[in-house]
Formats: sequence, structure tokens, C-alpha cells
Amino acid sequence: MKTVTVSPKGRVAIPEDVRAHLNIQAGDTLVVSVEDGKLVMEPATSIPDSQAWFWTKEVQEQIKETEENFGTGNFERYTIDEFVKLLTDRDRDRS
Repeated sequence: MKTVTVSPKGRVAIPEDVRAHLNIQAGDTLVVSVEDGKLVMEPATSIPDSQAWFWTKEVQEQIKETEENFGTGNFERYTIDEFVKLLTDRDRDRS
């Protein structure tokens, strides 16, 4: 276990071997949070606003459920024509 010292300005140095292991480079941005009373630092990621919906908890849960269904064979197959008809009928029912 490594220890670091907090400077008077609140700075800490991440040990070189830890930076290498996590591929943290000079200039990288980290997100700092407190979780269960622990200081947590993780790489910041930039997600364009147009793609942020994909990373919401709800969408990620739907993706997980879909992958589980696919893995267990719980899905239906359609030809293109069948699928287009299904969508057309669904849209017609909504109107």
C-alpha cells in the first residue's frame, strides 16, 4: 500500500508506478469524488451532448437486459419485410 502526503495547497502526487499501471499521463483530467467515505479519482471522459443519452442508467439497464435476452436465445427473428410491416402496423395503431 502506498501513501502520499497532501501539500499545503491540497496537492498530492500519484506514485509513478500507479500512474504507469493506470496509464495516467501528464495533463490528464481526473474526476474526484467521495464514495463510502473514501476519496476516489477516476479518469474524466468527454461525452458529446448528442451521445449522453446512451450512458444514462436507464439505457444501460435496457442494453444489459437485451444482451441477456440475446445470450439466452430469448428473441425473435424477422425478415426485412416482416419487420417493416411490424413497425408500420405499430405506428398505425399509435395514431
